[in-house]
Amino acid sequence: MKQTTKPSKKIKETVGKNIVAAPFYMRALILGLFILCLMLPAGCARTGERAGYGLGDDAEAALGELDDEIPDELVEAPDLPQDDGIPLSFAERIAFRSTGFLDMNLSPDEMTIVERHFKYYLHEHRRTLERYLARAEAILPHLRQVFMETGVPEEIIYLAAVESGFNPKAVSRAGAAGVWQFMPSTGRHYGLTQNYWIDERRDPFKSTRAAAAYLKYLNARFDDWHLAIAAYNAGENKIERALRNTGARSFFELCVLNDNISDKSRLKLETQQYVPRLLAMVKIMRNLEILGLTPPDERPLNHVSVSVGPGTDLGALAANSGLRLDEFKALNPAYRFHISPPGSSSTAYVPKENSSRAETWLTKAGSSRFAGWQRYQIRRGDSLSTLAQRHGVSAGLILQANNLKGNSLREGNMLLLPGTRAALRASSSLAASGRSGQVIAAGSTIHTVQRGDSLYSIARAYGVKLENLRQANNMRPHDNLLTVGQKIGIPPKTGSAQRGSGGSEGRFIVRKGDTLYSIAAQNNTSVAELIRLNGLRANKPIQPGQEIILP
Repeated sequence: MKQTTKPSKKIKETVGKNIVAAPFYMRALILGLFILCLMLPAGCARTGERAGYGLGDDAEAALGELDDEIPDELVEAPDLPQDDGIPLSFAERIAFRSTGFLDMNLSPDEMTIVERHFKYYLHEHRRTLERYLARAEAILPHLRQVFMETGVPEEIIYLAAVESGFNPKAVSRAGAAGVWQFMPSTGRHYGLTQNYWIDERRDPFKSTRAAAAYLKYLNARFDDWHLAIAAYNAGENKIERALRNTGARSFFELCVLNDNISDKSRLKLETQQYVPRLLAMVKIMRNLEILGLTPPDERPLNHVSVSVGPGTDLGALAANSGLRLDEFKALNPAYRFHISPPGSSSTAYVPKENSSRAETWLTKAGSSRFAGWQRYQIRRGDSLSTLAQRHGVSAGLILQANNLKGNSLREGNMLLLPGTRAALRASSSLAASGRSGQVIAAGSTIHTVQRGDSLYSIARAYGVKLENLRQANNMRPHDNLLTVGQKIGIPPKTGSAQRGSGGSEGRFIVRKGDTLYSIAAQNNTSVAELIRLNGLRANKPIQPGQEIILP
């Protein structure tokens, strides 16, 4: 949450005296700097004391922890929205007046505060709310099941909507992450592994069990669910101190007496509005159809967990489970790269119907082509092609391992690169990315893939179009992965061989947006080989219309 720091009276007086005593040009400069300071947010101030924004104990340490990740959404909402002045409709009044476990027996003043958050979601951010509901479909059944098993009131599952909008990739400015916005220290305390390779705060299934355990602990400590929820936001010690200094016995009484205690013990506005915000969300989620919103399609969970060995190629696991990589990543947002943690086993989720294929491949795969890869800090002069040559792997494999697109290397950033043994394993075990359960069109000639084969070379050898070759083997557009020993169906000839962007036989005509890296990946070769064949320079970009010789 954004915070601004108000200057103290002493500072104001000191600045005022200096302005009066200074020459004209100095007075203008001092006044300008002073105004600028008033406008700037307190960038070094602690950004919330949360366990949802964490406990506040290690907020500074968490900053930058997810710098290599681009979050889907930055979690941020106003502490107290302005009343839009629009009266509640008939349907909204029915929904707002409904009560359940958390929002019964509220006073008129308390209801007024809740109403402002209720309007904020329904009037200003209805589309955002619809996105939340669409996201919730994948995890709400699990949330209900876990909270029921642990004895946490079901209505509190909607704290996940307040915290993150049900977004496993959401992060806060303070470094909290995941559906439940755990800070690093709180997540570790409740068993969520966080390291360079994986962040289980973003695992919606494991983190939900951690959140339920933490909420149950807080309720046992305060014997009041409103106070437990406030402590989830502010930290248990903050709530304990405020209760002790005010003598309050409930959350709303604590808010009324809040101004009577010292700044150190006083609750921030964010925490005072945190419980009303949740109560507003509960009223909405309880009455979705009345409010004209589509309830999430809560189907029974259709995934199972599989144990993934150290250093496993997750792209290969997805392919051999019959999943697209984006489908696998949606189920497994905790993984930060295409490689599982090299030093330990981890848990992945796959749909039930794909589980037997995943288990079979994991049993047979053994050491992955990514096992033995290590972190490398990019130095001045490094390029993707030189690193690929130095480590004996293709540039495309480096891009895949690091979730990169194009030559986006920056000095000082970290890359995953293989040692000698890992490079040999990478080049000799490309079978890890093969397709199991392949469907070959009837009437096709069967070709067994040999080392060095690519879809391009096979299409050329048999005189068929690349798109027809993919179609005959039930392959998706741009799917170029082959494994040694794989059976490829060759369709009857319907025309001359086709190359990439439409080049002539053995050549590639560059189109807008093409790069050496994308061409190499499409044609199962390396950037270094393209540079060698074409006499190119690694740092000179290719141009649309340029002809590239293919190996």
